[in-house]
Formats: sequence, structure tokens, C-alpha cells
Amino acid sequence: MTVLVTGATGHTGRHVVAGLRAAGVGTRVLVRDRAKAPSGVEVVQGDITAPSEAADGVDAVYLLWPLFAADGIARTLEPFQGRKIVYLSAMSAEHGGVWGDVEAAVERVTDDWTFLRVTGLASNALAWAQQVGTGVVRAAYGQAKRSVVHERDVADMAVRALTEDHAKQTYLVTGPEAIAQAEQVRLIGEALGKPVTWEEQPPEEAIAQLSRYLGADFAASAVHHWASLVEDPEPVSLDVPRVTGHPARPFAEWAREHFS
Repeated sequence: MTVLVTGATGHTGRHVVAGLRAAGVGTRVLVRDRAKAPSGVEVVQGDITAPSEAADGVDAVYLLWPLFAADGIARTLEPFQGRKIVYLSAMSAEHGGVWGDVEAAVERVTDDWTFLRVTGLASNALAWAQQVGTGVVRAAYGQAKRSVVHERDVADMAVRALTEDHAKQTYLVTGPEAIAQAEQVRLIGEALGKPVTWEEQPPEEAIAQLSRYLGADFAASAVHHWASLVEDPEPVSLDVPRVTGHPARPFAEWAREHFS
């Protein structure tokens, strides 16, 4: 068996590669920069939107779609006709959007698909790293309660799905609890050994700031989602322990690994 890992240098992909190698599975990676590719695997330099060479002869693919629109996804998936596809999706795919569009495209090319719908990755907290250094994180909706998941749990789910039969399964991949964003910041400070506090940012200011790299529509959608989580926290799923056999890793563990 040979598995292609896209996004192999990213937060989840590098752990997927490590998990596959530990399981003795032949692994190929598709990377833009060959110098950043993990060692001990077959490397193809290229882009996910043109994966033909990378797709040749593989049995399965871990699919990371990095764009904010699904334009070009049909062309990307064409070489994977009938193959096993494990797609890193999002909980919001149930309402459509780019994640829903990609899921639909995957279903059109194969019956052997698995969707890993995350509520959010704990690694998104790295966006606060520069502010953490000042002791104050200024962002919107500190009381938004999120069930963000450790990237290693996502990878563990992916490795199971890639090496076992999880065809036509959609999993909700979350952390073990929903905790407020302000509490996440406090736990990062605890890992650092110094206080880090939350400063509430007006939503309009947050949207304007995020629009610079997410685009206006996506930024507005994200901030409005956080607003809803103040009263209606993100769900907590048991899919991680059910599939992997171990409890989901708590945010405090993630914070210690990345900030201590």
C-alpha cells in the first residue's frame, strides 16, 4: 500500500506522515518546497491543484484543500478516481461552503471516502503567538467556547482511516472539552510560566484585521461564528476515542507542547 499525503509539512500532515511510517506504510508526499519535505519518504514537488504525477500508483490520499473556494477541485480529484480519500474537512461542511463543496466532489470520484470534520485546530492559537509575548491577547469573543482538537489527534484519526476500512464515514473530530478562548490564552500563559490575559476586541475591528489575510467574507463568517459560541458552545464528540482507542488530548497539553 502507498499513501499520498498532501500538506505534508503542515500542522496535521507531518504527523500523518510520522504515523504512516510508524505503521510501516509506504508514504509519498506532495510538497511545494522539496527542502522542507520530511525524510524517509518519497517526495514529489508540485501543487495540490495539479497532482497527476503524485497520484500515479497510490492507493490512498490524505487530502488537505488549502483554498477558501472549491474552484479547481474536480480537476484535482480526477487522478484519484476510485481511490481511498481521507479529507480534512470542517464541521461547517454540513451547511455547505468550501468544505461541503469539496466533500461533494470527493463523493463523485470514489465510494471509499472518509471525512474528518474538525471544529477547529488547536494550532490556530499560534496566531496569537506574537501577542502572547506581550502578555495580552486582543481578539474578539473571549467567552466563545471552542472544542478545538490537537493536530496529533487529527493525524491519528487520519492514519486509522487510511489503513483501515472507514469507507463512507463522517467523523466529528474535537478536543475533549469546549473551553473559552480567554481560557485558552490563560493556559498558554500557564505553559509559559507567566500570566497572559485576554483583552476583548470589538467585532468590527476583528473582522477588518482578519480580512487582510482571510478575505472579508471568510473573516466576517469566522467572527460571527465565535459570537454564536458564547451561548452555544461547539459540540464535544467521542469520535476520537472511539476510532483511535485513546482519549482526545486536552488543550493544556497542546499549550505545553508549543509554548513551554
